[in-house]
Amino acid sequence: MPKTINIEKFDIRKNPDILMSSMFDPIFKSIVQNLDFRKLLSLIISHVTVYSPSYIYENLVFANTELPIENYKERKKITDIIVEVEGTIINIEANRSAEASMVAKNNLYHHKIAYDRYLSGVLVDNSEVFQLNFNVKNRFDDRLFIEFSMKDETGRFTDEENFKRIHINMVKPLEKYYNGGKENLTKLEKILVMFQITSRKELRDISKGDEELESMAKIIEDLNEDENIIGLYDKDKMDEWMRKIDHAEAVKKGHKKGLEQGLEQGSKGKALEIAKNMLKENMDLSVISRLTGLDEKIIQDLK
Repeated sequence: MPKTINIEKFDIRKNPDILMSSMFDPIFKSIVQNLDFRKLLSLIISHVTVYSPSYIYENLVFANTELPIENYKERKKITDIIVEVEGTIINIEANRSAEASMVAKNNLYHHKIAYDRYLSGVLVDNSEVFQLNFNVKNRFDDRLFIEFSMKDETGRFTDEENFKRIHINMVKPLEKYYNGGKENLTKLEKILVMFQITSRKELRDISKGDEELESMAKIIEDLNEDENIIGLYDKDKMDEWMRKIDHAEAVKKGHKKGLEQGLEQGSKGKALEIAKNMLKENMDLSVISRLTGLDEKIIQDLK
């Protein structure tokens, strides 16, 4: 019989469909370091390197740990995720905001990794040190991947070609998902959406029929039964973050165009549809009311 989880601020018994956000740092790190996620991690990395997913899968090493991470007590000792493929070092970051302090911290850490590797003589001419940022706050444009390197003012010449910073725009696939495009999502886009959705039903629906995605969904669901992680999860603070920074922005931007068109045409049905999707993301009634223009009582009746 499974243990009963008795956590005051996050009681999954109240709504068994609710999941903690997988961008919550301990969950994100646990997913990425899980051996069952290795193929999907290899797929992601293949989009930003010259290596194929199969080659990465066979050669990927977690540079900051020698042994597989089998339980949370081991995972929480790993403060950063650094992987290596044939001399290429990749620092993986989950960014829940675009605050200047967070950006500066990540940039400094990226430089430190490169400096330490060059100083130790580990790096060779064809190896790279780059940072892979999973951004739930869009800092740039609509491109899914944006790569930065040191260039001159003309953009023709690159200095330190082996030092790169790559940003993944996680807002874009989430917008696509909530605007009725989930049937057209690529596998990579589905992975990025799965990191962000907080509905167990949606998680199972989007992963259905793909063994590797179903494996990721199982990892996420298992972590939501982990008392150690639940004990670290402050629901109130995470809800505040979701409202003010990440999910609210993603959903607001994703639905803005459709909402404006619907309201202009006098279509209350469109606003109701959007409100239902926002409720699935456990957004506050006041936020949904502000974004849709619907009365909170009407939104409450949609539950």
